[in-house]
Amino acid sequence: MKTFTKTALLLAGVCTTGIVFGQQNSYNDRYDDRYNNDNRSSRRDERRYERQFEDRLDERRQFNERREEEPRYNNRYEERMGNGRRSERTYDESDLSKAYDQGFEDGQQNVEATERQEHRQNYKHFTFGVYAGANSTSFEGETIDSKNLTGRLGYQLGFFVRGGGRIYGQIGAEYLTSSSQFYKAGDGQAGSVGDIIGNIDQRYLHIPAMIGFKVAQSDRGVSGIRLQVGAEYATPLGTDKNDFNLGNADFQAATINGLAGLGFDAGPIMLDFVYHYGFADVLSSGNSKRRILGVNLGFKF
Repeated sequence: MKTFTKTALLLAGVCTTGIVFGQQNSYNDRYDDRYNNDNRSSRRDERRYERQFEDRLDERRQFNERREEEPRYNNRYEERMGNGRRSERTYDESDLSKAYDQGFEDGQQNVEATERQEHRQNYKHFTFGVYAGANSTSFEGETIDSKNLTGRLGYQLGFFVRGGGRIYGQIGAEYLTSSSQFYKAGDGQAGSVGDIIGNIDQRYLHIPAMIGFKVAQSDRGVSGIRLQVGAEYATPLGTDKNDFNLGNADFQAATINGLAGLGFDAGPIMLDFVYHYGFADVLSSGNSKRRILGVNLGFKF
């Protein structure tokens, strides 16, 4: 009986010990599994946290980049669209009036510039003309008897070329007949020839050159009022038979005369008054500086 009891107690102790070791091993296995699972979860969490941290860093970096880019974008946008603050500005009536006046002045300036350009393009810069007229000739210091004025009349025919704008130049050629009254005193002896008074008719070639200014003129310069001055080369072409027996050889071969004139243009028609002032004597003896006043009527092309 004692042996059975000892055997039973021994078996009970062995069983109890096995159960305890089994439970301990089971607990250790569960602990190891839980520990391993916890470690794996922790590593997953760490990786997740790392990814989240990296994502936040990327977001922060992108945010900083956008913030740096935004001023440049805004500047470009404002350059294209205008400053929003300026576009939102309200304009009062005075601002609108100034803007309207400025726009009107700009428009006027454009119109005036266009008109000036058209005027320059349409202006008649070159003119060719022909004329005819009458003249009266005297000598320096000579008193003219108005009753015998018809004995001093001559005529002229000419042409000219005029070029320029309001200030212009003119050159031409003129055929002029001149009737001048000469006087020759007698020697005072009986039977000799007494005083001789008579006219000498001459023909001259004049080559005038003048500079003129249009005091007033039309848009194209066709009509206007002119003042002109210049000089002419004069040479005798022939001398008619006279009581003084004077011929071409007795006159200067060439003289220079000053010119002054007043002219009126009415379209193609022109009227000119010209004064010829002789600087030199036409005869070698005596006071014979000629003074000629002429009036011309002509046509321009």
